[in-house]
Amino acid sequence: MDIRCPCCHSQFNLEHVTEDEALREMMALLADLPRDVSRPLVAYVGLFRGKTRATAYERQLRLSREALALASDTSLVGAAMSETVEAIRAKRETGQDTRPLKNHNYLKSVLVSLGARAEASQAMAGVEGQPPQRPAKGVMRALQALDQGRQS
Repeated sequence: MDIRCPCCHSQFNLEHVTEDEALREMMALLADLPRDVSRPLVAYVGLFRGKTRATAYERQLRLSREALALASDTSLVGAAMSETVEAIRAKRETGQDTRPLKNHNYLKSVLVSLGARAEASQAMAGVEGQPPQRPAKGVMRALQALDQGRQS
């Protein structure tokens, strides 16, 4: 099956893409993620690419797994990656820093910032007379089990 590259319009065979193990795993990883996480992940991994060389598929897969492992909430990671990509691209457009990323430290700081903002908004919602969000069902079950253990 032949497909056409949307960027350069060259044609290549899909069978060639599936021959590389790391690329196949990367495609499976992206397919399992919601769109609001997969698209920012692709853009974020692109920040590690140099000007003249493509990033190896093995490195792209490793970077993706590391980024997704930074928080258990993939939506939060997706939002943090979006903010990171926007900020780095803005810096690059002004010529401030054109070097590729070397680690996830910037993303980690954005994650901390987003987490703090989420906590602050929940606290403000409670202050404004709205009850804070209910705990997850798993947390509720654990609390009920503790209560039952105390009553026994």
